[in-house]
Amino acid sequence: MVLEIPERINLYKELRTQAKKNPKKVILEDLNGALTYKKVLLSVNVLSQKILQATNGEERVGLFLPNVTGQAIALFSLFKNGQVPCILNFSMGAQSLLDCIETTSLKTVITSKTFIKVAGLSMVIEEMEKKVHIVYVEDLKDNLALSHKIKGFLETKISCPVKASKEEVILFTSGTESKPKGVVLSHRNVYANIKQALEVIDITENDKIFNPLPLFHSFGMTVCIILPLIFNIKAFLYPSPLHYKEIPKMIKKHKSTITIATNTFFDQYAKYAEPDDFASLKYVIAGGEKLKEDVFETYKKKFSIEILQGYGATETSPIIALNTPTYNKFGSVGKILPLMDAKIEKVEGITEGGNLLVKGPNVMKGYMIHNEGFIPSSEWYNTGDIAKIDEEGYLHILSRLKRFSKIAGEMVSLNGVEDLAFQCFGDSNFYAVSVQDKRKGEKIILFTTVQNVDSKELRKFIKSKKVSSLYIPNQIHTIDSVPLLGSGKADYRKLEEMAAKL
Repeated sequence: MVLEIPERINLYKELRTQAKKNPKKVILEDLNGALTYKKVLLSVNVLSQKILQATNGEERVGLFLPNVTGQAIALFSLFKNGQVPCILNFSMGAQSLLDCIETTSLKTVITSKTFIKVAGLSMVIEEMEKKVHIVYVEDLKDNLALSHKIKGFLETKISCPVKASKEEVILFTSGTESKPKGVVLSHRNVYANIKQALEVIDITENDKIFNPLPLFHSFGMTVCIILPLIFNIKAFLYPSPLHYKEIPKMIKKHKSTITIATNTFFDQYAKYAEPDDFASLKYVIAGGEKLKEDVFETYKKKFSIEILQGYGATETSPIIALNTPTYNKFGSVGKILPLMDAKIEKVEGITEGGNLLVKGPNVMKGYMIHNEGFIPSSEWYNTGDIAKIDEEGYLHILSRLKRFSKIAGEMVSLNGVEDLAFQCFGDSNFYAVSVQDKRKGEKIILFTTVQNVDSKELRKFIKSKKVSSLYIPNQIHTIDSVPLLGSGKADYRKLEEMAAKL
């Protein structure tokens, strides 16, 4: 049977369909309690009315909320209203958030008083208030009238027409650019990506997803919030992926069968987890950054789990390729999803692989660019990743195009430098960046959290591998911890700033 995606999708309608079929099923849970489908639908139908009033029906509305059930309710409330949620990344600094607000011409941002207090974001909110009206979910709930509740109740019984809209959601790039770009995804983009993934991996209504990823993380939004609600799969929403000690215990307690995070987070969870904490897990999926060999081996030996590496981009809703239990090759990111096409374009100076371009129904509508407005996507999305596809059809991501350094006229892979350090010292906690150098154009600085690393040993090892001496770092610098982006990836921009000061 050929996979087909309907031309028109509304994610609120998909939620309503499942809620009608399974009203008593507990579908969402967080640290404060659980919600049945019936309660979720009622909450959406009620809250959507208050949001529409508080925002005067504005086309785009910002969401600045943690990973709790309330954010899922707010998200689908906006979907119901025909409004476009703009998911703001609360790990960004105030200036980047203001750039996001300006890029999407936001007038209103919805957040939570409790969240702002607990997360220590009062100063950020003060800056945001200079540009937008801040609406607190606590105030929306406190000011509910009986008429809102009655109308919401009736709408759970009678299917009312959903307001025609652009049916979009906007996420933002993680800030590796000078100003974040708004990534405009249609409901159909997101729905298509979920259907593509479900075509290659067996997820059933008996599964339970444990989600530590925030809504602004595209994997967190698509796979861990929208997928559960529109395909009847229970999800537990945990407020922060940084609670390394608590998360393994919570996975065990809730008998979760699926969890998704980054290599960095899985590395930390393994340090605190007991061997039986992950016994219920069927799928452990890593995305967002390269899965390191030592982390992969730790999960095999300690937990009898083979982590499945996936690959994607916010612009592709996000999944492009995925390893599965049936087709799994370590070192690759799996095979390209159904309905997607990929091509590799050669890049001057790079001998292995080339620039990866993809197209398919999950590719974004386009970008919102600061001071430029909406720029439609071209037919092929340029990932900016150097990749190759092997003879068995597995996709291998070799490096970011930007993760090359030009030294003495030669292109040197910074990922390659990290891999050599791992091979030499048996630890993946190495992070290579390049900075300007008067003599050779650029030089490589290697950061690590590993203590007592001998630079002479690495130099000797690289020479023994008969690799170009250009891969030898100019300096190895030990740090206590690696700066992270909110998505869980290493913050290479911050590392570059640190390297420039050495």
